[in-house]
Amino acid sequence: MPSTKVKEVLYRVSTQLQDIAPQFTRWHERELVTWLNDGQRAIAKFLPASCTRIDALKLKPGTKQSIELIAPADVKPGDGSPAAAVYGNFLNDVVRNMGVDGLTAGRAVRVVSREVLDSQNPDWHTIVGTGRVDQFVFDPRSPKVFYVTPAIGAAPAVWIEVSYLANPVDIPSTGTVAAPLYGADSASATVISVDDKYVDDLANYILARAYMKDADFASSQPNAVAYSSMFTSSLNAQVQALTGNNPNLTALPFAAQSQTPAAVR
Repeated sequence: MPSTKVKEVLYRVSTQLQDIAPQFTRWHERELVTWLNDGQRAIAKFLPASCTRIDALKLKPGTKQSIELIAPADVKPGDGSPAAAVYGNFLNDVVRNMGVDGLTAGRAVRVVSREVLDSQNPDWHTIVGTGRVDQFVFDPRSPKVFYVTPAIGAAPAVWIEVSYLANPVDIPSTGTVAAPLYGADSASATVISVDDKYVDDLANYILARAYMKDADFASSQPNAVAYSSMFTSSLNAQVQALTGNNPNLTALPFAAQSQTPAAVR
């Protein structure tokens, strides 16, 4: 569970930008938070494990289940954080049953091949269980969908523990110039959505975007290039360490078409 507060990241950034007395004078909070959200998505794109979750999920009636959009009422976060809508993008595993309340650990759930179920009982999608899941079917070609057996009935509620990858949660950007949300001395307890070990990457990404905005100034372009390089080099190294493959990022992954710092205004 991330523990680094958004205000701590922005304080690092504002300090480096020499925009601290008072904070958010030249680079407003809203744009810094927007770039922070862009940075989280860029990290999650190349390092999906940065947004791994293990939660209890409430299943829908039937066999077909989805993690694409999980409503707050249907998730109990495993890290104890408040329930909120979650946008999942890849199922890792279904671990165990979690009772009718989502809190009671129960029987393990095993993965099974759909071909096996189809051959043994072609009607398995119509067989409704009595309150627990025995097996699940998953095809990585449809990473947001899985099937459970027996099928879930209208009652009782059935919860299972699931390991999956999710999109990072956007940090709200509703502060104003007069009343920022994430000032260094604010009471905000909002934390970042990616793992704490990516704090330096987030800061470098925001700094690169800030200096890109000021690319018309002679001193800003070298800074934009330097911070862009630190961000992309860090991601390249981390991806290569995990997968053995270097994605060879040379520009910030913030748009569909890569742009050089000098081209961004």
